[in-house]
Amino acid sequence: MDSISYRARAERRRESRLAAEVGAMLHWDGISQPVTIRNISIYGALIVGAWLPTIGERVTLIADGLEVCGTVIWEGPDRCGLLLSHAIDPLAVIAEARVHAVDHPPITLHRIGPGSYA
Repeated sequence: MDSISYRARAERRRESRLAAEVGAMLHWDGISQPVTIRNISIYGALIVGAWLPTIGERVTLIADGLEVCGTVIWEGPDRCGLLLSHAIDPLAVIAEARVHAVDHPPITLHRIGPGSYA
């Protein structure tokens, strides 16, 4: 019986990726879609969303403290990878998202009577 071995695909990225959970908007060809940046590096980003552009599409990614053009270089069912057109500071993007998340604390409703909340 022949033996088959599998190896992980070699990592070809020069820059490390940082995990993120940053809300953003993705614009392409007259379309705007809300997306989430799941990881980001100096020249790339993994974007998750319901409806995304295809490989080769030129896009603009906008989030708090970020507006950058890029190209879709791979796609999956609910995600795609972007190659950004110029270097960005991924730590600044993540930090800016955290600052705005703190600005809006969660709202808690308390029941003050039957059918009444405050």
